[in-house]
Amino acid sequence: MLIDLDTTPPPARPRDRRAVPALVAALPLLLAFLLYGSAPPDRLGELSEVLETGVVSSTVLAPDALYLARENGVVEASPLTPGGPRWSAQAGVDAPNVILAGDVLVVRPGALFLDARTGRVLWRTPDPSVVRVLGDRVAYVDSGGLLRVADLATGRVRWQRRTSDRALDGDPGGRYVLGIDDERLATLYSGADGTILAAGQSLDVDTYALGIGLAVGQKTDGFVGDVLYTHGLTSVAAYRLTDLELMWDVRIADPSLLGACGSLVCTIGDRGATAIDPATGEVRWTSPEWRSIAPDGLAVAADRRVARIDPATGRVTRELGRGSLVGDLLLRYDRDRTFVTGLTDGRVLGVVPVIALADCTTAGDYLACRIGDRSVTVWRFTDS
Repeated sequence: MLIDLDTTPPPARPRDRRAVPALVAALPLLLAFLLYGSAPPDRLGELSEVLETGVVSSTVLAPDALYLARENGVVEASPLTPGGPRWSAQAGVDAPNVILAGDVLVVRPGALFLDARTGRVLWRTPDPSVVRVLGDRVAYVDSGGLLRVADLATGRVRWQRRTSDRALDGDPGGRYVLGIDDERLATLYSGADGTILAAGQSLDVDTYALGIGLAVGQKTDGFVGDVLYTHGLTSVAAYRLTDLELMWDVRIADPSLLGACGSLVCTIGDRGATAIDPATGEVRWTSPEWRSIAPDGLAVAADRRVARIDPATGRVTRELGRGSLVGDLLLRYDRDRTFVTGLTDGRVLGVVPVIALADCTTAGDYLACRIGDRSVTVWRFTDS
C-alpha cells in the first residue's frame, strides 16, 4: 500500500450534531438491552413523580389517592387523579396506622372508621380496643372483655360474647374468629353468629405476637385453607379449623414466616425455605436460598435473585434477574437507579432515579415507595 505524503487530505466530514441527542435518547434502550440480555422493547414507558409526602407514620396507596397518617395524628387523602379524594381529619392518637378496606379507611390504634371518599367519621370503637378487620366485618374486644363482630361500614353489631380473649385473628374468608387469652388458650368462633366451635386449646401463641410477626421465643399464627398453623423459632404445628385438634407438629429451623406455595405450605426464615405437606407435615424439600415465596412460585433469594420455581419440587423453572417483587412488577437495581419492569413480558415500564426503595406498593397506574427516611414518593406510569 502506498501513502502519498504530498496529497492534501480531504476535508473532515462535518459532525452530525443530531446524533448526540439521538444517542442520549437511545441510552435507556441500550441499558435495557445490556441488563436483560435480549432485544430491548420498542419503547420505554415513563415514571413521573406525582407526590412526595414528607415524614409519615403510615400510608395506603389506592388507584385514585394516597391515604397517609402523620406523627401528629393527622390523617389525609391526597388525590392522584382528577376528582380523587382530598380531605384531612384528626385521628386523636399519635402516629396512627391506616388500613384501607373497601370504601372504609381504618385508623388504629382504637379504632376509628372513616369514609375513604370524604373523610367523614362512620363510627369508632367505644374505647381503645383490640381490633381485627375480617373482610367486610370487624372483630374487636373492648377493655371490659366484650367481644363484638360488627359491619365494617356501619358498626352495626352482628354478635357479641363475654370473653377473656386479648388477641384476635381470623381466616381471610371471614368464616372463623380466633381468640387468644392471657393463658394462651384459644377459642374458635363461627364468624357468622359467634357459635363457639372449639375452646380451651393451648396453641402457645403469645397474645402480643399474634398477627404482627414473630416475637423472640414466641409463636404466631397463620390461616391457610381449612388449617390453622402456628410457628415459632424451631417448630410448625397444624390444627384443624373445625375443632382446633392438632394434626401434626414438626421441627423446622427458623420458620419466621409461613404461607401457601402451590399445594404445599412453605416456611421462610434466615436459614431458607422449607416446603411441608399440609396433610401430614412431611417435609417435601428445603432450600437455603429463598427468603420469600409467593403462592404461585415467585421466589426471592437473600442476594435479591428472583426466580420462578416449581412449588412442588423447589426446582427453578425461570430466572428473572436480581431485584425485588412488588405486585406484578420487578424492581431491578442498577447502580444509582432502579428499572421497573413487568413480570409477565419483561417490558421496562420506567426508570426511578434512586435505589434505596423499600416497602413499595402498586395500585392502578401508580407505584409508591418509602425512600430513605419515613417519606413516601409516588410515581405514575405513562406510555411514551
